[in-house]
Amino acid sequence: MLRVRFRALRYFVAWVRRYFDVSVVKFMVYYIAMVLSAGTLGFHILEGRDLVDSLYTTVMILTGVGCAQPPSTEGGKLLAVGLIISGLGALVHVITRVFSALTRGDVLLRLKESDALARIDRMKDHVVVLGFGKKGGSVAEELREHGYDVVVVDKDERKCREALERGFIAVQGDVTEEKTLEKAGVERAQVVVVATNSEETNVFSCILARDMNEDAMILATAYTSTGERTLRKAGADEVINVYSSAGQSVVCRILDRMSFTVTVKHPLEDTYDEFHIIVSNGGIIVDVRYHVPDLPEPVVKELWIETEEDIRRRMRLHRRSASRRALERLHELSDDVHSHKITVRRMEDKDRIIRELDRAGFLIGVNMTHEQVLREVFGVEAP
Repeated sequence: MLRVRFRALRYFVAWVRRYFDVSVVKFMVYYIAMVLSAGTLGFHILEGRDLVDSLYTTVMILTGVGCAQPPSTEGGKLLAVGLIISGLGALVHVITRVFSALTRGDVLLRLKESDALARIDRMKDHVVVLGFGKKGGSVAEELREHGYDVVVVDKDERKCREALERGFIAVQGDVTEEKTLEKAGVERAQVVVVATNSEETNVFSCILARDMNEDAMILATAYTSTGERTLRKAGADEVINVYSSAGQSVVCRILDRMSFTVTVKHPLEDTYDEFHIIVSNGGIIVDVRYHVPDLPEPVVKELWIETEEDIRRRMRLHRRSASRRALERLHELSDDVHSHKITVRRMEDKDRIIRELDRAGFLIGVNMTHEQVLREVFGVEAP
């Protein structure tokens, strides 16, 4: 909490320095010095007070506190009125500047950025998207819809403001600087998407990100075939040409990389238990594949189950007479042997799912092909 407050104070100071530029600050200093000097000399000459008492009287009048010995001469009274008007003018000027900045939302923006940095410090296995243009924004939206924690980074303040307004965690800074990538938590990320509008920037960012995180999956966008080759040499695991792919394609690559297949065996009545093990441990069930010995390919049905509500909905479908008969027939033909393609957000979830399925007595194998299942489970070759 103390760190958040410190960052908020730091951003407030930066905001003051930005919107109260040097010329304005100098003007205010000179203005105050001039008013204090005029008041001090004025009371010294008109009222016959010593310099310290004259300075004290001037400060008390300017701050609105008042003084124990108000001016007694007409000249002193007129000087006091002038000081009051001068002080009000300076105060109005300052309030106007503050209100102008507040109406542009800059203070709120900086506070949001401060909160975002505090949240990033606690994040692990998230996705960092470098560049929040059309490509980066599309990728970030798709990833968020699939349940990933996303941090976006862009040098443009306007784009960062847009990202914050759209609910993303955003970091403003140069993506070719290690300090910026550290703020985004690149060293703890599981995926880094490099999607700026400059191929040269993408290459430099790839090298930096790979140097900071050897284990992260790095996907980069390129504009030319030369750029694709250079980005691969720079450490990118996947390079996607922006003229042939969109943000959704990038996400599909990520999902494929984070996917695996489990082959299991259990009666139809244990389907809920199997689904619950997978979903409760962070998995998304993409499909089901029934392995029938007489068929050259498995019978595949798309599912996409990622929540308990999805499981309950699927169970309601299973209870329908027509669906029930079809499923019973498939389980009979496949001797209850089937596979699921599963995608996870963290690789540690994969290990946990495999372990729990094995503990429940369901698991046969991982990433087995249809031919392997027929040969190792049924003892036959694929037709």
